[in-house]
Amino acid sequence: MSFGDTNFIGVANAKEYQSFVDEDWELDQLLNHFGSEMKKRNILVCQMTEEGIEHSWNVEVKIGTESDIDTYFTTGYINVTNHQLYLVDYDCLTMAAQFEDQLVPDENCSKYRIDIKNGMYKLELIQFYNVDKNEYTGNDRTDLLLNFIKVEHVEETVNEVFWCTY
Repeated sequence: MSFGDTNFIGVANAKEYQSFVDEDWELDQLLNHFGSEMKKRNILVCQMTEEGIEHSWNVEVKIGTESDIDTYFTTGYINVTNHQLYLVDYDCLTMAAQFEDQLVPDENCSKYRIDIKNGMYKLELIQFYNVDKNEYTGNDRTDLLLNFIKVEHVEETVNEVFWCTY
């Protein structure tokens, strides 16, 4: 994933995600909005850096079984309703949050479509690369792994941005 501001990266159900917040949103409003939409299982958002470093992320997507990787990871749930999800960056999310006529995905992020069957998925987000320290853990070929596992039952859902320090 390259081009845009990748301080925050999300996986969004473009059909269900309600993107607009306010023309003059504040960061706290935006983070609360992300949390609300995460609870509805329309999006999952991660803060990828504490230092504001932009990086072209090498993202691998897997669909299938749970991983046995124990590096820096988190888990959330997302609902697929239109046979697709999108990997989205902070630029895409903030423009859609500010302007009602802007949609997720934007032109840049529309090329990061993930084709996937409809249903509820547990998503393991596994971060191998720490951009703030410029170091890899466990795998130096992939920066971020998105591992989707189809599930019948959902455990408690998070309502805040993963790895967020704000």
